[in-house]
Amino acid sequence: MAQGTVQRKVLIFDFENQTGKIEFDYLSGSISDALSDAIKKTGKFRLMLREDARMNSVAEPNNVAPNALPPNPAEPNSANPSPKENSGNPNTVVIMNVKVARKEAIKRGREAGADVVVLGKFSELNGVLLMSAQAFEADTRQLKVSEEVLTKSDSDMFNGINILANKIAESMARELPMFDAAEAERRRALAEGIKAEVRDWEIQLFAGFPLLHPLYSSDGTITYSKGIPVQKLTGYSMGATFWDSMLVRKFSFMPRGARLGLQSKLTLLSGQADIVGANAVVLTQGASLSGVFVSNHLMFGVPYWQWERFIAFAEVGGGAVYTRLATTDSTIFSSWQPSAVLGTSGAYHFSYWSLGLSYRAQFTMFAQNQVFMQHDLWLYAGVRL
Repeated sequence: MAQGTVQRKVLIFDFENQTGKIEFDYLSGSISDALSDAIKKTGKFRLMLREDARMNSVAEPNNVAPNALPPNPAEPNSANPSPKENSGNPNTVVIMNVKVARKEAIKRGREAGADVVVLGKFSELNGVLLMSAQAFEADTRQLKVSEEVLTKSDSDMFNGINILANKIAESMARELPMFDAAEAERRRALAEGIKAEVRDWEIQLFAGFPLLHPLYSSDGTITYSKGIPVQKLTGYSMGATFWDSMLVRKFSFMPRGARLGLQSKLTLLSGQADIVGANAVVLTQGASLSGVFVSNHLMFGVPYWQWERFIAFAEVGGGAVYTRLATTDSTIFSSWQPSAVLGTSGAYHFSYWSLGLSYRAQFTMFAQNQVFMQHDLWLYAGVRL
């Protein structure tokens, strides 16, 4: 399997002091620092700032750290907050060397954007120090690496700390390899939880009802030079849109989340119309009329609003429309015309499919500076790949 190129982000929490002795408090940060140095030297991980691990900072009134140790001004790495850390909020309790719940730590790590969360603890009995460390994958919550070291609780313990740091770094490099770019993006989206995952393509199938306007001339007046008051026609539209997001991402100047598409639509119409001649004389009154509009447009969409997995797009496109209108015994006209589309759509995006609502205003340019407008409102379902 090819080696990935995207480093995992690692968040290391201060180790839990289970000795019950205040003189060992400084080891909470010292062991974490040793692990940070060893993990960083592998070149396979990106260490997050220690401030990101301050899940131990709780800004809630009357929140008291259970079993918190008393202040020890002589030890800067003490479990208790320094004046600087507490100056911002009198209700903030910085809990360093008390037990950290594994589930809560992983949750906070995911919220901070970590891929890997490292937790540890140490205890001492009869002059022997036991240190252990575990590395959890943040998105799956699985334990991937666990190492421990026994050493004397004298000056030899610093050698034991280095041994533990090297062991955990080697095991993490083996069990938690770097991501490839696609996997990193997928995991990033999943870590955000309620955000829509990024996909390269989406195929949408839609159906809805059109609202038709008459022909408009360049001076803004309604004209029936084609002989069709089309507001009397009713029908339905259906079609498909293929969206590509991968190509757009290659251009840095494009808006984030933009996409290119190809939309094909079929509109079937029926109704009645008064057939009017060129001299404004009514030739046929209440004639049965049928129509077929086939359109193809190149589309460009840009997201302008997002809430959780719901995304709204502004969309514009250009192309051509084939228009055929006929009575029961003759064709009134049949031709291709240039066309433009302006609209918006909003959908809830699941992992591999979407469900949404679209609005389109389609402008078709006829001869003599005349414009035909068709409004479409449709529901669509998409497959995201």
